[in-house]
Amino acid sequence: MKEIQKLIARKVIFHCTPRGGRDGSKDFEVVHTVNGPLEGNAPEWASPSLVKVYKFSNGLSLFQPSENVEDGFRLFGLDELKQELNHLKETFDENREWYKEESDFEDLDEWLDGLIPIAEIMASGDKFALDTYNRNENGECPIRFLDHEAYYGGCCDPEEMEVISHDAISFLKETLNNPLNYVASHWTGGDFNQQWYPDSATIA
Repeated sequence: MKEIQKLIARKVIFHCTPRGGRDGSKDFEVVHTVNGPLEGNAPEWASPSLVKVYKFSNGLSLFQPSENVEDGFRLFGLDELKQELNHLKETFDENREWYKEESDFEDLDEWLDGLIPIAEIMASGDKFALDTYNRNENGECPIRFLDHEAYYGGCCDPEEMEVISHDAISFLKETLNNPLNYVASHWTGGDFNQQWYPDSATIA
């Protein structure tokens, strides 16, 4: 986790243009919020690499305009994750029959039941889930991108949900090294009267 700590410590500047065709641009130095380590045992479903992440930080937020603004990327702490899991299961149950009509995957029920939402792109509805159905011999699980348009009435199956990484530590590295891929396209910059498009990012 030392490499993750070094990546988090870097300065990240978002270069943004205003939404709506207004003139001007603005640079924002983003903020990362790292929680304390998990106290006690990680849940049984957690992969070995995810356990290491929780032992480093039981939830963290990246690329925020400021500490209390709900914009950027968030890895759920375990208490928050329980709420997210309940919500995702409810959504799956409401749309399960539709998924089955759209998908040819035979073990769809088992696959859906094994998805654990561990992170999100804030203000987008898009999430990232640990795919425990496809756990490998080392206990690691793929991490998939859950497009909100797919699981709210689209086709939610393994072919539609892209694998982002094959372990949690690589997933965090990918996120920290490619910030614009892990924030919503309309980013507030902390000013809710003006939304911005992050066009590029400088990492120092």
